[in-house]
Amino acid sequence: MGSIFTLCIIRDDDKVLFQKRYKSPFKGYWNAPGGKVEIQESPKEACIREVYEETGISLNSIKFRGVMTVSDTTKKIDTEVLMLFESNSFQGELISSNEGEVDWIELDRIYESSIVPESMTYLLPYITDYEGIITGKLVYNRQTLEICDISLQS
Repeated sequence: MGSIFTLCIIRDDDKVLFQKRYKSPFKGYWNAPGGKVEIQESPKEACIREVYEETGISLNSIKFRGVMTVSDTTKKIDTEVLMLFESNSFQGELISSNEGEVDWIELDRIYESSIVPESMTYLLPYITDYEGIITGKLVYNRQTLEICDISLQS
């Protein structure tokens, strides 16, 4: 089985907390905070920990939004699992980390494909505009998104 990762959309009115990544994947792009689920850690625990480590923000509550599989047609690695979360209840001082620079970005700016991974432009409206659970798959070929299959469960 591949690794399990988290991704958390943190909203403050019409802004979303994003991180300009210093490392791969998506080095140089703005993306939501998150990371790998560690041994003996639940996805929810990992999400809360990763957000704090990467941004300085403590989440008061989070909502599970869905699960996506992520694979690459050119790599002989297992499919990874991406657990999606959302929060608009948090506290703390915003700080950047060795993972990347963090900042609040207006939701409308995120859809400019030059600043975020293409997959985020597809996932974000399902997370911000709908209440259902998101499922699907992201398939890459040499870091280019080839398949984005998203379903919304009500």
